[in-house]
Amino acid sequence: MNPENCVVIGPAPVQYDPATLVSFSDTVVAGNTHKNNSFTYATVASETRLQDMLNTPSFRDTIILAPDKLYKKYVFFEQIDNLPSLPYVKSTGKTTENLSDQSLALMLALWLEKKNIYLFGYDIENLDERATLMLILGANHFSNIFYVRKPNPSKIHLFDAYDNMQVIDYNQFGEIKNGK
Repeated sequence: MNPENCVVIGPAPVQYDPATLVSFSDTVVAGNTHKNNSFTYATVASETRLQDMLNTPSFRDTIILAPDKLYKKYVFFEQIDNLPSLPYVKSTGKTTENLSDQSLALMLALWLEKKNIYLFGYDIENLDERATLMLILGANHFSNIFYVRKPNPSKIHLFDAYDNMQVIDYNQFGEIKNGK
């Protein structure tokens, strides 16, 4: 496992083996959408999703990070922890309670000061989520962020203006993972 890398798994379906991602680096999963696997961290902003995660066996070994109000309400559960002070929240114009699980997951990876962050299943079809991602990209100049998707000959040019963001496919990620 490379300590410079982090995988963020968003709510969209991922057609890549999560066990392979967990063995590659620290993993941060957004919410409770990928329940069949154990991850390093999970972020959650909704009480309903948090309750589901606390009752799901695969999350027993995952550190679940929640905003302050939610954390205080569930502090007696062993696997829950408070989200740290995330520096990129200000750039979005929102609070941690108003951000999506996937935005919190990305910000946690940035807070962990990972050099390379790989986004799997990150929802960019939602225009609000896409706008938030672009605000985070604009505020962050220290990490390389890779949007990883299924192989597709059509290019995404949404992120061309950001030097710290690249779009790669599963095959290219496999080469990175295998050190090629």
